[in-house]
Amino acid sequence: MKQNGIWPFSAGLFIQHKGKDNSIQKHLMLRLRLLISSLFIIKVTRNSHFGDFIKIIFILITIMVLSDNQIMGNGLNDSTFIKSDSVIVQEITFSPESAFDYVNHLIEMKQLWKHSDEELKNSLTRLINNFETPFDSIRKQLNDFDFANVDYDTTVILTSDTLPLRWLEESTFIIDTLPLEKSPYLIQKTIIVKSLKPDSATLQLIDSIPMLISIIDSLFNTKDTITERLIDFRYLKSKKIQVHHIEKGNITPPFFPDGSLKKIKFSQDSAKLIISNYEQVLMAGSKTPFFILPGGNLPDSLQHAVETLLSYTWERDSVQLFLSGMDGQKTPFWLSQSKSDLYRYWLRNSKNDSITVWLGNPSKYHLSMTLEESVNVERMGIVRADNTPFITALPNKTLASLKPLKEIPIFWDFGFSGSISLNQNYITYWAQGGESSFAGMLDLSGNAIYSNKEKKSKWINSGRMRYGNIWTKEKGARVNTDIIEINSQYNKIIANKLDFSSVFYFKTQISKGYNYPNDSVAVSKFLNPGTFTIGIGAEFSPFDKTLINFSPLSYKNTFVLDTNSIDQTIHGVAKGQKSRQEIGGQLLIKNNFTLFDDIHVANTIRLFSSYADNPQNIDVDWETTLEKRISWIFSIKLNIHLIYDDDIRFPETTPEGNEIKVPRTQFNQFLGLSVSLNL
Repeated sequence: MKQNGIWPFSAGLFIQHKGKDNSIQKHLMLRLRLLISSLFIIKVTRNSHFGDFIKIIFILITIMVLSDNQIMGNGLNDSTFIKSDSVIVQEITFSPESAFDYVNHLIEMKQLWKHSDEELKNSLTRLINNFETPFDSIRKQLNDFDFANVDYDTTVILTSDTLPLRWLEESTFIIDTLPLEKSPYLIQKTIIVKSLKPDSATLQLIDSIPMLISIIDSLFNTKDTITERLIDFRYLKSKKIQVHHIEKGNITPPFFPDGSLKKIKFSQDSAKLIISNYEQVLMAGSKTPFFILPGGNLPDSLQHAVETLLSYTWERDSVQLFLSGMDGQKTPFWLSQSKSDLYRYWLRNSKNDSITVWLGNPSKYHLSMTLEESVNVERMGIVRADNTPFITALPNKTLASLKPLKEIPIFWDFGFSGSISLNQNYITYWAQGGESSFAGMLDLSGNAIYSNKEKKSKWINSGRMRYGNIWTKEKGARVNTDIIEINSQYNKIIANKLDFSSVFYFKTQISKGYNYPNDSVAVSKFLNPGTFTIGIGAEFSPFDKTLINFSPLSYKNTFVLDTNSIDQTIHGVAKGQKSRQEIGGQLLIKNNFTLFDDIHVANTIRLFSSYADNPQNIDVDWETTLEKRISWIFSIKLNIHLIYDDDIRFPETTPEGNEIKVPRTQFNQFLGLSVSLNL
């Protein structure tokens, strides 16, 4: 296709070959492109001189000859070309030496690596170091070196150093190694005025001739200015620069203490201070690679360190082999130093007969092979009846005595469970009235149980924290549940299902509690009140998951530590006292069971009666929890807690208008969706 009478030179660049690549096709493609290019040049130069035309033809012939040599002569370098439909990719091959130069060049390129200690860079460095000198060669060179023949002798060497000086005065100087921001001198100027008084005759002459007043004044009144340059010692001290003086040929303060081997002298132009030091060193002989030894034990220590590293590298290095049978399946086997374990392998033939072989690795590059003991290979075949052997003697077989395995005791067992229960109610424009609310309760419990079957004893420890809040739009957030409980119980087995038992029970709360709607005066807080009970008795387990613990000898203490801010009489403590102590009996019943195959019920009843104060008035603490699991993490939980204590009384107004305090049944109930976690 022509454009303004000229053949486009770029036409050759768009010719593509879709078939198989080979050297002849490449040669033809290049010739075709050169031919089209020559037509373009001939078209352009048709109006040129004949001599220029001959030169162009000669250049084209030279290019075609060189291209023919490049394509048909299998290339002038080690590179090959892989051509796709639209991209020519150059595949580079390396010799070991060129590969070493290329990798070493990449390692030295600082801008190539993000960090100087890149793991890939370190691995490449170790690779090229091993290429230059393999480990075996280094090991041989180090083993051949004779450390015992390293000779050395004590000698004295002279070392010197120079320090630049700055002279402040004729005998005062500093070491000029620290640049100063300003001059170390202070310029001080003093003005001196000299005044002479003329005699009486001169004064009469001055008064008679006014023009002489200025002349006489300059003659009898003169001023002189004295300029002094002082050393700014305060500035030099702030820069921590020591000022030295020369007094009677000595430098004050001296640079080195008396007895030092270091000598000091000034250079010829007094611009530098030359410090000379004579030092005794261990000079190595000329036949060793060392110059000055740091100590006389260097050859022995260096030899020991080299032997340690060579041994460590030799033992750590390993070689991997692959074992394969007739099926071609490869099994890895590592050869290392001082590996004495044996590994079992099965060898099979074409008939699938197998024998056992044990492979070992007694030392590096050493493979041992041992056949399995008592190997007997037999095949079924047709033989004559008179040649068939018959075994008439039975082997002597005896039963070996066995010892039962000794159970490894596990003394401690730990458990943890937690749940978060939520309850929400939202109301807006509700004709019957009501208020939106949101309630949540966190219930955490853990236990640690110690069991010793040999000593027939058990120590059960458990703790629980239950904390809940309710939020309403009108009244905000309020605490509705707040309990901390700690139980510790030690049992000693007496008979089947009967244990001697000692119990400890502690109960308090976390945060402040209020008798709503009065939220200005707290009625409880942490350890106010607090209750603990200690008892001794027996525990009976009539059936599974049911425990009855009776402690006829129990001590109960209810205390309020801060009687200034908490009214202790609300919690059964007499006015003017901080605690109430009771001796009585305690009965504890725990029971767990499953209702309708999917509702788990847990009951805990704690009863206490005081022997000295109205034993018929029994303190009751009863808690029941019903839980139905709806998924592996979600469940519906109902918690009911009932407390009755005759000593805890609540205010009440009589019909006559009098206010009295009477005991009441305390009731707390919560129902909500729970997220549970058990460990």
